[in-house]
Amino acid sequence: MKVFKLWLDPKKCKGCLRCELACSFHKSGHKFFNPELSSTTVSRSNENKKIIMKIDDTCDFCENEDAPLCVKYCVFGARGAIK
Repeated sequence: MKVFKLWLDPKKCKGCLRCELACSFHKSGHKFFNPELSSTTVSRSNENKKIIMKIDDTCDFCENEDAPLCVKYCVFGARGAIK
């Protein structure tokens, strides 16, 4: 299993949720999109509307993929991975 250290930059995140969809696609075995399966979440604070990004402990760093899909499909550079 490849292990990456993932980093998040909420200031660059636009809240498009591509990361959640990409993660759920991986978790479904490349069959469907379902954000409820995602190991990562993006939300906004009720108080100040700032982006909150999280990765939970079910993340497998997209085992059997070239790179974590949440990173690969983030077009805003709000996520990255270091091997």
